[in-house]
Amino acid sequence: MAAQEALRWRYGDVDDGNFALRGRGVPVLAALLLVLICFVAVCLYLRWACHRYYTPRYLASSSSSSTSAAAGGLDDATIAGFPVTVFRPGGTGSAEECCPICLGEFADGDKVKAMPQCGHGFHPECVDPWLRARASCPLCRASLLPAMANTKSDIVGSEAV
Repeated sequence: MAAQEALRWRYGDVDDGNFALRGRGVPVLAALLLVLICFVAVCLYLRWACHRYYTPRYLASSSSSSTSAAAGGLDDATIAGFPVTVFRPGGTGSAEECCPICLGEFADGDKVKAMPQCGHGFHPECVDPWLRARASCPLCRASLLPAMANTKSDIVGSEAV
């Protein structure tokens, strides 16, 4: 019977003194709260900093050539300087008869823009946005920066003659 009475308690029997913090309890809890606040502040700062300084290239404005060049792409004058030819079917049925970007087949009379370094061909409307964002061939990733320097030197050389 004594065991049953030990398990019974009344609401008025609970003393608030049992929940008091004594000794090192208050400074430890204050320190933990401060650490938690600092951790949340650092996390919020890092989230803000990452979103502020990370701007995807496809969201950057490509209307000005300086923005495109700064983002790693080519300017509009250089892109317009790449050779554009009219497609004539060879009848081989090879992969060179389709645009690797849109996967559409080249039709007789379609314009095809060829990359100067590797010779891969694309529809101009497919490859131009890529070249504004990146200075490489979309298919083989060959750098077009040397081609840009050669193209400019050829233009300057032809104007001087």
